[in-house]
Order: sequence, then C-alpha cells, then structure tokens
Amino acid sequence: MSYKVLRKEKITPSAFLLEVEDERAKKVKPGQYALVQWNDEAEPIPLSFLNVSENSYTFLVDVVGRTTLEMMELLEDEIKFIEAPCGSPFPVEHYGKVLLISKNWGIAPLMNVGRALKEAGNEVYLIHVGENEERVYLMEEAGEEFGEVLLFTEDGSMGEEGNTEWAFRYFLENYDKPDLVVSAGSNLDGQIVSKVAKEKGIKHIAMVNAHILDANGLCLACRVLVEDKEKLACIDGPWFEGDKVNWDYAIQKEAFYREEEDKALKEAIKQLRRLKAKREG
Repeated sequence: MSYKVLRKEKITPSAFLLEVEDERAKKVKPGQYALVQWNDEAEPIPLSFLNVSENSYTFLVDVVGRTTLEMMELLEDEIKFIEAPCGSPFPVEHYGKVLLISKNWGIAPLMNVGRALKEAGNEVYLIHVGENEERVYLMEEAGEEFGEVLLFTEDGSMGEEGNTEWAFRYFLENYDKPDLVVSAGSNLDGQIVSKVAKEKGIKHIAMVNAHILDANGLCLACRVLVEDKEKLACIDGPWFEGDKVNWDYAIQKEAFYREEEDKALKEAIKQLRRLKAKREG
C-alpha cells in the first residue's frame, strides 16, 4: 500500500512541508509521530506531526541527512510505507502557563502539542531558536496560534541573537515564571533547558531524540536512560520528564552515528548533482 502526497511545499532552502493522505490520521494524538519510508531503498525515518486533519497529516521535513535530502529532491506523488501513529502521546492537561522552546525542526511537534495545551485551557508561549535564518520555520503560523512568539537565531540573522539558554533566561527575566516548559529539536538544547528549569524549580517535559528504526520496540536502537532505567524512545517516548533523563547518554548515542550520516549526506549530494546534470544534458 502506498500513501498519496497531497502537498509538498518548500519553505526554506533546507526544509519543506509534506501533507500525506491517510485515513489513520483520525487516530493521531498530540505529540505522536510517524515512521516514514518514502521508497523501497530508503531508510525509515521518524517524523513528528505538525498538523492533523480527518484524513491527512502534515510534516515539517528538515533536511539533515541523506534520506531527507532525497525526499526534498526526488519525492513526487506517493510514499511507499508509513507506520502511524507511533509513540506515546504528550501528557496534555491543565498546567497553567506553558512555555514551548523549539530548536530548528522542533517547532513542528511543539506546535502540534501547543494547540492541544491551549485547548486544555493553558496560556501558551513559544520561543523558537534557529541555528540561522534557514532553520527558522513557521513563525507566522505560530504567531496566529499562541499568545506570544519570541524568535532567536544563534548567528543573529533573524530575530534576536542568542542561543537556547540565553532565550530561556531572557523569558524568565521579562515574563512571569511558567508552570511548565516543553522542549524539542535537540538533545543538547534539551539538556540546557533541563538545567535551567531545575535551577528555577520549573517542571520540564522534553522530546528526546533517538535513532528509531522500527517504532515497535524490537530493535532497541532508541534506548534512553530515564531515572537510570532503560526506556525505548519509540514506544515509551518520545516525551520524558527532563530532569529524569540522562542527557549525556542521549547526546553520546546521537553523536555515535553523526560521522556516518555526514558521509552519506555528502555522497547523496554528489549523486543528485550527477543525476541533475544527466537530465539537463
């Protein structure tokens, strides 16, 4: 079975929105994700839901490796395989004042979760931190959704210049203390948010990044340590209480694959250039 692509819209040089038709969309709960394999040769990758309707859902796809690059350049009418919905939903309840802190692509799951938190009666704010202008997404949409949206970039190319710790501390100094902070998009930044939240006595729930291969808990590649116990990000997560996560372990595991991923991305760029040249020739 394949899944029809309803929309593919490039929003920056390194990211696009992808809407897919799927009757299982009605089963999706806030904070869940899908495992997507766009063709027979591609590796399955986890993608967080951005928007969900009755019969379709939309992802923000950030080009960070070979598979996402090939999807941006080569994906056309259909996706070969999707497992959805996956993972445990976000614990949506009335917390009071909620601060969302996204890094790069993390804005997608946080907008999805933020809507549900807002519907539950919470006052929701959003901080988005991008590495640079190319990693700034969906600011207009976020501004329409939430009470206030603060934009920071690490190189100062858009919004205010600052990293995640700077942005979080800026909020704490200029706004009332939140009852809950939620982070997504980076384990390193999740660790930073966790440190500041613990220092200030704020509850923190974080999306922990892990290599998810089957989304059913069989391969054990996505193990994370929570309260010194092994949990599987694919089924127990992806959301965990930030102060209980062993962030050093999560960051170390994430870095283990980075060299191979970089090599694969560089080779994919070369192959796509050759393919483009052949078509133009």
